[in-house]
Parts: sequence; structure tokens; C-alpha cells
Amino acid sequence: MKDVALITLHGMGREKDGYYADLEAGLKKQLGDQWYRVSFQNVYYARVLQQPQDRLWQAMMAEPENSLDGTKLRQFLLFGFGDAGSLEHSAHKDKVKYIKVQEAIQSALKKAYIDLGGDPTKPVIIIAQSLGCQVISNYLWDAEHDKFIFENPAVDDPDELVFLKLKSLSNLMTTGCNIPLFISGIENRECFAPPNDYFRWDNFYDADDVLGWPLKQLGSSFSIVHDHDINAGGLFTAWNTFSHGKYWSDKDVIKPLARALLDQMPA
Repeated sequence: MKDVALITLHGMGREKDGYYADLEAGLKKQLGDQWYRVSFQNVYYARVLQQPQDRLWQAMMAEPENSLDGTKLRQFLLFGFGDAGSLEHSAHKDKVKYIKVQEAIQSALKKAYIDLGGDPTKPVIIIAQSLGCQVISNYLWDAEHDKFIFENPAVDDPDELVFLKLKSLSNLMTTGCNIPLFISGIENRECFAPPNDYFRWDNFYDADDVLGWPLKQLGSSFSIVHDHDINAGGLFTAWNTFSHGKYWSDKDVIKPLARALLDQMPA
């Protein structure tokens, strides 16, 4: 039986299953024998959105009259912001894809619930990267307000539903968070309410990462966030936008996450 659950959510773009490999390796090194006490579960929602994006990209490339420079950057922007736009569209127009992403989150949480012995009070820690920060923020908002997948939850066990609503979420860690890109034009921006009295949100961003932002200035309800300016990456990435993909291999993220996991383990 495990003592704490760690759930990961990937970011925007063409992510592969196994996106968490660097993070897992770093945590295993930090935690040593204590790693076995962690239920490590990974949300992989990219497959929900990737197929239509691939078809569009292939059609763009196959058209001889199209003259497109910067194809690598174009592909990143199409897949990355296409993910974000598609999810927002689905939330307001067609719920299918939006709910499928929520189902992917719940699938990981259900596995963790079993590992934790069906105890809804055992702690959960979530780390989310890039677009994954917006995804989990939406999930927490929906859990609080009984929206989307929580409107008619297909769960018989009331304790499991409490767990799926993340009432035992002790720590949320966000990296390269781009929530401001999606809600900056809203006059009254509102964050989800903390799911419990001991909840802590740490947000890590690199000043050189134009896709990663501090969050406290979004409004008073975001005062729960602790922003941390770090220098993610190494010699060739820490000083430019490539730092966006380097948070989960950086000691300034791995060490605080390892400490948070250890803090949730009974002595």
C-alpha cells in the first residue's frame, strides 16, 4: 500500500507517453528507498487532440501552393495552441473532447486510489507542465462547481468521488504555466478555491521562458500561489525559450517536489 500519490500532466504539443521519464529518474535519485511509497500515475491526454492536428499538418505540407517557412516553429505553435484552443472550444461548444481529457485525469486518480488502499484522506500531489496547468486548473474548478464530468459522476463509492474531486490534494506544482495566456482578457479572473485547509500551490517559471508566467498578478483569488523564478535547463537552454521543456529535469523543481512527497509520508 502506498502513502502518497503523485500525478503528472504534460504540456502542449506532440507529447509522447513517457514524457515524465526525466522527472521520474530525478525523483528516484532523490527519494531512494522511499520511492516505493509513492503511487506514481501519469495523465496522457495528448491522444485526445493529436489526430486531427496531424491530419491538418499533413494537408498543409502536402499542398504544393503553400509556401511556409519556419516549419518546426509553425508545427509547435499549431499543435501547442491548437491543443489549448480545441479544449476551450470543446468546453463551450462540444463537450466530448473536454470530458475525455477529464476522464484521462480520473483514470490516473482511480489507479492512485487503489494504490492508497481506497483511503480518500491520503494525500495527492500534482505536477503539471505548460498547458497541463490550465487543464488541471479547469478540473479543480469543475470539481468545486460540479461541472462537466462531475455533473453526473459515474462513481458508486462516495469516498472515491471525494478523492476524484481532489479534496486531499496537498500540493499543486505548476511549471512553465501559461494560464495567463488564456484568461488575460477576462476582467474578473477567478481561481478555483483551495480544496482543503492545508493545500499549497507552487508555481515555477523561468524569466527566459515566454510561455511560463508568474500567477499572483492574475487577481486576488490567485494569492494562494507561491511564484518561484528559477533558471531551468543547462548551458544551452537556460537562457532562452528552450527552457520551457527543461523544468522537469531541473534540480530547482525536482528537489522541492521530493521534499513535498517526503513531508506527506508518515514517519
